[in-house]
Amino acid sequence: MKPARRISFQAKLLGAFFLVILLATAVGYFFINRAVNRAFSDFTGRSLTVQDQFVMGLISDYYSRTGSLDGLVDILGRGPRDVPILLVNPERKVVFASDERFVGRTLRESDLASGVSIHLPSGEIWTVVPYRPLAGQNALEQRFLRTTQRALWLSGLAASAAALLLVLVLVRQTTSPLRQLEAASQRIARGDFSERVEIRSADEIGRLAGAFNEMAESLRDSEEGKRRMIADISHELRTPLAAVRSALEGLRDGLVDATPATFAALHDRVLLLTRLVADLHQLALADAGQLSIERRPTDVGAVLEGIIETVGFQAEDGGIRLEAVVEPDLPTMLLDAHRIEQVLLNLLANALRHTPSGGRIELRAARSGGDEIELRLSDSGPGIPAEDLARIFDRFYRTDPSREGSGAGLGLSIAKALVEAHGGRIWAEDRPEGGASFVIRLPIAAA
Repeated sequence: MKPARRISFQAKLLGAFFLVILLATAVGYFFINRAVNRAFSDFTGRSLTVQDQFVMGLISDYYSRTGSLDGLVDILGRGPRDVPILLVNPERKVVFASDERFVGRTLRESDLASGVSIHLPSGEIWTVVPYRPLAGQNALEQRFLRTTQRALWLSGLAASAAALLLVLVLVRQTTSPLRQLEAASQRIARGDFSERVEIRSADEIGRLAGAFNEMAESLRDSEEGKRRMIADISHELRTPLAAVRSALEGLRDGLVDATPATFAALHDRVLLLTRLVADLHQLALADAGQLSIERRPTDVGAVLEGIIETVGFQAEDGGIRLEAVVEPDLPTMLLDAHRIEQVLLNLLANALRHTPSGGRIELRAARSGGDEIELRLSDSGPGIPAEDLARIFDRFYRTDPSREGSGAGLGLSIAKALVEAHGGRIWAEDRPEGGASFVIRLPIAAA
C-alpha cells in the first residue's frame, strides 16, 4: 500500500486560506461587475427621458391639430437625425429612427418594455423607444466599462495580496508555537522532563503552552516520585533481607546456634517484610482505583469503643490516658468498618509513639455540619513541625527517620487512600495547646 503523502499543517492552512481568498475575489468581481453594467445601462437609458418627453409632447400636439399621425414621420425625417429615439407604431414596426438601419424593423415585446407608450384617443398605442439600449454601447462607453473592469481586477488582486500577506503572518504566528510544542514533546518523550515552552500570548495557543508546561512539571514530579519510591522500597527491603540472609548464612555455617530466639528473630523479620509488601500492595490497588471497600451499616461509636478496647492495654503500659468521646445520636453510616478501624489504628500507633508517659490521647466523633461525620484524634505529644505538615501523608516520608521503630512511612499514606476511597478527607494540624490532631471527615450515607 502506497504511504499517504505528508502535508504540513501550515501548508494546509495556507492552501485553505488561498482558496477562500481566490473564491471571494472571483465572486466579488462577478457581482460587482454585473452591478456596474446594470447601473450603467440604466443610466444610459434614463438619460433620454427629456428627449422622450419632447417627442411625446410633439406627437400629442400634432395629433391634436391634425387628428392623424400620417404626416408625423415626414416631419421627423426632415428634421435633424440626432434625436436618439425610435417611433414604433401599434404593429411594433419602427416608422422612424435616428439610425436608418432600424426603420421598418419589427421589435420584440422585450424591446418595447424599455420604451414609453403613447395612448391616442383613437385607441392606438404608439411607443417611443430609446435608441441607445438597442444600438448597444459605443466606443466611449465600452472604454469606460473596460477601465472599470480593469480597476476591479487590480483592486481584487491588491486586496488578495494584502489578505495573503496577513494570512501568512497569522499562520506563522499560529504554527511557530505548535512547532515548538512538537519539538518539546519529542524531547520529553526521550526523557528530558526539564523541557518547557515559552508562553507568548494569552489566547488558546498560550493556554495550550501553559497546559503543556504544567503537564511537563507533573511528569517530572511523577518521575522523581517514582525514582524516590523505588529507592525507598529497595532501602526498606534491604535491611530486613540483609538480616535474614546473615542469620541464615550463620545457621548454615554453624556460626549461629539454632535456638528458639534465633528463629523468633527471623520470624519477626519475615513478618516485617510481609507487612511491607502488603502495604505496597494496598497502595498499588488504591492507585489503580481497585481498593476493595465493602460498605455496611456501621455504628461509628461502636467502632471507636472496639478500638479503645484493642489499644487500651498498650496505652496503659505506656502511662498514657486514652479516651473516646462520641457525640450522642450519631446516624448509622454505610462504611467498611474494618478499613476505618485500620485507619484509626494506624493513627493511634503514631500517636502512641510520639506521646510521652503521662500524656493523653483523645478520639472524638461528632457531626460536622449537616452532611459529614468528623473523627478527630488528638495527642499531647510534641506536635508536627510546620515543614512536615504538607508532606506527612507522602509515601515513605518520616518526620524522624532516625527514631527507633519509626516504620517505613507507609501507614499515613494507606490511611489517606482508605479515607479517600470512602469519599472523605484527612489532614493533620498542630494544636494551639500542644500536640497534634488528625482530622477525618466522612460523608454521611444513610444506611
